[in-house]
Amino acid sequence: MTERLVTVPNALTGLRLLLAPVFLWLYVTGDTRRALVVFAVAAATDLLDGLAARLLDQRSRVGAMLDPIADKLLSGCALLALAAQGRLPYWLPVLDLTRDAAQFAGAVYLRRHHQTVPVAPTRIGKYSTFALAVTVLLALSEDFGAPAETLGPWIAAAGLSAGLCLAVSWVQYFVYFLRSARGQWAEG
Repeated sequence: MTERLVTVPNALTGLRLLLAPVFLWLYVTGDTRRALVVFAVAAATDLLDGLAARLLDQRSRVGAMLDPIADKLLSGCALLALAAQGRLPYWLPVLDLTRDAAQFAGAVYLRRHHQTVPVAPTRIGKYSTFALAVTVLLALSEDFGAPAETLGPWIAAAGLSAGLCLAVSWVQYFVYFLRSARGQWAEG
């Protein structure tokens, strides 16, 4: 694992961090077509940064910490914006944001008690990120003239898949937290 800050994967992750508020601004100001393009580019950087890290052997601790933050910022912006306009149900961003808040609280607790804090996402966590991106892309694509009755079932299926992945990852992270905290409780 490299300790270099400036790497191709970190640059891609940084780009995603910058594009999340750009997406939100475009969407909120009504420029949904450009918002879709920005979201698609940002989502693509999520695939590319991991691939670049492996192919170029440029994995870093900074990248491991920034990547999930960039993912959470992008999905949070998109899900909240779409739910606020009634294009996605509110339970989806609530499930996403509460899972992320619980992960953060668990990490703070473990760090305070000198326990290992995982930075690697689970496979189901990666699936939830992908399913959320597909859900957002489908919901945004309605602005390109696709009939809602055609896209509606696809958006619902993608959203339900994302919700299921989020719920399973919630349980996985909670079990990991309990195992880590149990070690601390046994020592205390």
